[in-house]
Amino acid sequence: MRSSVANIDGFYTPATVPNYPFRITYRDTSVWIGSCFTSNIGEAMKSLKFHCEINPFGALYNPASILLALKMLIGKRLLSSEDLFEFDELWSSFLFHSSFSDIDRSKALEKMNRQLSVASNMLYSSKYLFITFGTAYVFHSKTSGEIVGNCHKLSSTNFVHECLSIDEVVKQYADFVNDIAKILPELKIVFSVSPVRHLKNGAHDNQISKSILILAVDKLTNIFPNKCFYFPAFEIVMDELRDYRFYEKDLCHLSETAVDYIRKVFIDSMIDEQDKKIIAEIKKLNLARAHRPFNTTTSSYRKFVENTDKKETELKKQYPYLKWNQNFQN
Repeated sequence: MRSSVANIDGFYTPATVPNYPFRITYRDTSVWIGSCFTSNIGEAMKSLKFHCEINPFGALYNPASILLALKMLIGKRLLSSEDLFEFDELWSSFLFHSSFSDIDRSKALEKMNRQLSVASNMLYSSKYLFITFGTAYVFHSKTSGEIVGNCHKLSSTNFVHECLSIDEVVKQYADFVNDIAKILPELKIVFSVSPVRHLKNGAHDNQISKSILILAVDKLTNIFPNKCFYFPAFEIVMDELRDYRFYEKDLCHLSETAVDYIRKVFIDSMIDEQDKKIIAEIKKLNLARAHRPFNTTTSSYRKFVENTDKKETELKKQYPYLKWNQNFQN
């Protein structure tokens, strides 16, 4: 466990990261779902050749929408054409990102259901489920009453805006954890709260929202100490990176430097020690693949490419259980 005592030399207070009773290995499968912050960490794991399914619906920010998505995956439920709506010539779902929308209703439905099937199968074979909450605020459709995960740029007059309570989040997720424990008894659930700021309703409401999420997760980890865990991404940013230089220009989203720092803390605290050695080798390979010289016609560059290809072939033979068919993302 990292110390929570102030780092005098570095002028920051280290966030306390739990000493988790497990370590993730390359042989484990995981599903990541939640805010865009989920994608930031999950994609890093994917680029390191871990077997991950990341935000199969696109980014989802509130606990209610995330829960609805998880219930669909566990229940292996597919959408019907009646679940879609048409707006601006596109057929969409309130639960799926607009990248799944299509001018052809049947094609949109096919894309969504194909993704549902893939993600459901992944979850049933997973050892870890990572859930990142972004905001406690939700939008209810005035027409159907359902909480929507994506408004698809419809006018706000179509929705009712409200904030979930701590008890609502705890009750809904406690029921879900109890249910999923019967189906997937070995699955570990790791919660986090996104440090990305949601300022549409102001800084005060953002603090209320994040507080609700943190308190709800704290209750869940206390109720299910062997099933639910917490990774303190929010605290790492608030305590260790408390400076606007770690944000993008909008002062809400984190900079790549901040995200990379959180990734390092995650790997240090969550990943098996032996597999960290593999990570170091994959990182070197990824850096080599990302190298783009000014001139690609030189003999030295051709030799560099040959050596990189040779190294990848050797690693594939040495570690065939890594997820090698994923696209590299720098």
